[in-house]
Amino acid sequence: MNYNKIYDDLMFSRLYLKPQRLKEKQEGKYFEGHHIIPKCKGGTGNSSRPKNNPNIVLLTAREHFLSHWLLWRIYGDRQMALSFHKMLSTTNKHKRIISSRGYEEARNAFRLTNIGNQYGLGKTRIVSEEQKKKQSEYMKGRYVGDLNPSKRDDVKKKISDKLKGVKKSKTYSEKLSIRHKNKEKISCPFCNKLTDQLNSKKWHFEFCNKNPNKKIRPTTNFIKNNTYGCKKVKVLETNVIYDSIFEVAKLFKVHRNTINRWIKSGKKISFVN
Repeated sequence: MNYNKIYDDLMFSRLYLKPQRLKEKQEGKYFEGHHIIPKCKGGTGNSSRPKNNPNIVLLTAREHFLSHWLLWRIYGDRQMALSFHKMLSTTNKHKRIISSRGYEEARNAFRLTNIGNQYGLGKTRIVSEEQKKKQSEYMKGRYVGDLNPSKRDDVKKKISDKLKGVKKSKTYSEKLSIRHKNKEKISCPFCNKLTDQLNSKKWHFEFCNKNPNKKIRPTTNFIKNNTYGCKKVKVLETNVIYDSIFEVAKLFKVHRNTINRWIKSGKKISFVN
């Protein structure tokens, strides 16, 4: 069977349907982007942005699975095996009903191309110093301050909305309860309360409310004495003075520790004497 011809015919016909499918996708119909020439074989483009790229075609989930099956039959190498095997995975957005024959061949392709793979045998990958340096340069500054997605308000809201109303399973609650009960308890000599080690150091003994010589906890002392966190801070670019590093942290939407680093390095911010 000529798999090359079948694949070419499928791609040509779906490329012809691309303008129509782009409109249908905007109306809510589901399609998946596919590289006609795979990226590992020199193909270009981003499959999530198919509009202006002739190498990206829009396929249904079934067509996409069949395309990768054909590519595996054509090339038969590890790269095509991995992409074919990846088609077995599904999410809430795209669910594929896969035939038993297709499933078996995808699993066998993955198994056969992994034979002799040293990293699958528990061996540690050796990374050269040059590669480490490249990785370091690539990662520097990627998730600092506003670039960190988890610090953005819209991301925080998405996470919050997703977790709202999510009920923990009974097994999870039971495990948590057992873990809490099995923690070693320490009795406070002043109030006789049994607490775990972390809470006892934080709220009891020398910091206990019933201790006649009670000490003020470091965090409270930190703010009351108007020390490091409450010193006035000046933004060098605008010459505006703020009452504390906490206000500046809110202004720049970064953690206060980032402000501390800026102050130490003399960038952007300084303390007001």
